[in-house]
Amino acid sequence: MRRIVLSVALLVSLAAGVQPAAAAGVDHTDFRYLRPLVAGANDEPVLVEPDGALFEHSLPGFADLRITDAHGHEVAWRRAPSRRSATAQAVPVLNSGRQGHFAVALLDLGAQRKIRDRVMLEVPDWGFVGRAVVFGTDNRHGPFTRLSATGIYDARGARPARSTVAVFPPSDFRYLLIRATGVSRITGASVSSARERPRLLRRTARLRSLRQDGKRTIVTLDLGFRNVPVDELRIAAEIARYERPVEILGSDTRQRFVALTTARIFRFPGSASAPISIRAHHRYIRIEVENGDDAPLRGIEVSAWSRSRALLLEGGHPPPYTVYYGSPRANAPNYDFARLPTGALEIERAVRGRLGPARENPAFEPPPDTRSFAARNPGLVTGALALAALALGAVGLLALRKRA
Repeated sequence: MRRIVLSVALLVSLAAGVQPAAAAGVDHTDFRYLRPLVAGANDEPVLVEPDGALFEHSLPGFADLRITDAHGHEVAWRRAPSRRSATAQAVPVLNSGRQGHFAVALLDLGAQRKIRDRVMLEVPDWGFVGRAVVFGTDNRHGPFTRLSATGIYDARGARPARSTVAVFPPSDFRYLLIRATGVSRITGASVSSARERPRLLRRTARLRSLRQDGKRTIVTLDLGFRNVPVDELRIAAEIARYERPVEILGSDTRQRFVALTTARIFRFPGSASAPISIRAHHRYIRIEVENGDDAPLRGIEVSAWSRSRALLLEGGHPPPYTVYYGSPRANAPNYDFARLPTGALEIERAVRGRLGPARENPAFEPPPDTRSFAARNPGLVTGALALAALALGAVGLLALRKRA
């Protein structure tokens, strides 16, 4: 039946002057879901950000994703090249040493003015908890302006965690003075700014729950769909001073959580807490805060962030577009467009697209079930075995009575 339908469609397309490859490029019956993709009425490339439904119902890497234009022709797509982010810039460390209980270092960011808001410290120590206070100046000898304080740590254990990042308000000071506790020395440093790092998107939580379990406070984010990527967590509370260990776990079912990482959260006067880096692809993110003998933290706020996973559609196709996905048998597409160098993509002309609501594809035809009869009918097989066991038992009982 499917071959007949495809043959008819091919003849109609030939009569209309459409190229056969374009008309037969997408077999709509292979895909469980479809949804509109809204973009401007022009021939420019289109950028679209996948949402939770696409992450949950697509194959890894969107291997089963196909897109058609207003005429039903297949539209080539690829992962949008991420904005080339400069690596954190290593800077000279001057006067590294100790002043009393502090490891100190003066960083020279160079004569050229640049906005910076983050410094990553290199320290030779393990198993420490301390803080790094950042001061700024344009004169090597001061005076210095206090910018921020950030907790730093290295937690040893089953899931080691380490953070030596100090964050501070964006500034263009030439020199940064670092005073750190908990470590012996500062041997190196790198600086960066938000403009140089990949842009992060906030993942909206559908639900957020909070409960107490003994000496732990447990916050759970429900992102609404399975396989949603999260690269960073930001955690804060209303209490003026705290320093507590946390464990981050993930799950797609909320029945069994897997450990992702451990970290520490801080707050003290003039502090700025560093984000927690994670690599998660889950629906549920759980944060377990160890309170020890202190009262639970009040007003805990947790936000989840991830890098952009935007897709880029080839230009030159008339909108509106239709997105098909959810095929159990599709192979990853193979487009010339996906192999072009970044400079040939005209990404600077791209317009933003928006995914419409998802719905079941009425043309979807599930693949034939090739499993054995027993695999397809486990209940029937179990029932038959039970009946056979009863029959054998009855035969045995009759045999015993006959002997008696």
